[in-house]
Amino acid sequence: MTFSVWLTIAPLLLLLSLGPGPNNFTAMHNGIQVGATKAVIAVVGRNLAFSILMLVSALGLGAIIVSSEFWFGVVKWFGVAYLFYVGIKTWRSAAVVLEEHENEEGAKAKKGHFTRMRQEFLVAIGNPKAVLLFTAIFPQMLDLNQPVSMQFFWMGLTFCITEFIAAYIYAMSGKQIRRLIRSTKGMRNLNRSMGSIFVMASGFLAMATRA
Repeated sequence: MTFSVWLTIAPLLLLLSLGPGPNNFTAMHNGIQVGATKAVIAVVGRNLAFSILMLVSALGLGAIIVSSEFWFGVVKWFGVAYLFYVGIKTWRSAAVVLEEHENEEGAKAKKGHFTRMRQEFLVAIGNPKAVLLFTAIFPQMLDLNQPVSMQFFWMGLTFCITEFIAAYIYAMSGKQIRRLIRSTKGMRNLNRSMGSIFVMASGFLAMATRA
């Protein structure tokens, strides 16, 4: 994977990492409770789960990607549809305020790095959307003229790094975001903004080719 290609892929992976979801809300909650540094350390658990899911996905993707133009198109449009679906669902999702999320996850973050890592791991490994992400989005970033395994490695490593960045942003901004989404209107505006971004990302992927 060339550096220029990586520069194109990295922003999209960062965008995907920044999307609101269970793990990022967990990082935000941990940031509020124990600070950004401890919240980011806990992301080791999240990335361990994602690494397992990426490995499982990669083992069966190579043959699909190189088999034919048809199957590349199938995977490509599945990815476009998935991002579009996420965008629409995020836009239309119920305006759930932060306090309700905290009631589901527990009112207080548990003490200890290992406990928070385990929490992040369980949230990530139990999210089926992660599998869809790695099987539907990653293939469209591959250059079939280069070794597929190394490209998966670098994309996976980059994705793990962007997860740390996303967690840091959510953890550092926890108190500000909390004030923003304390009201139903604030959460609705956040959902609509992120939903629009995902829909635009689906349009970007729709233009992708194998070349």
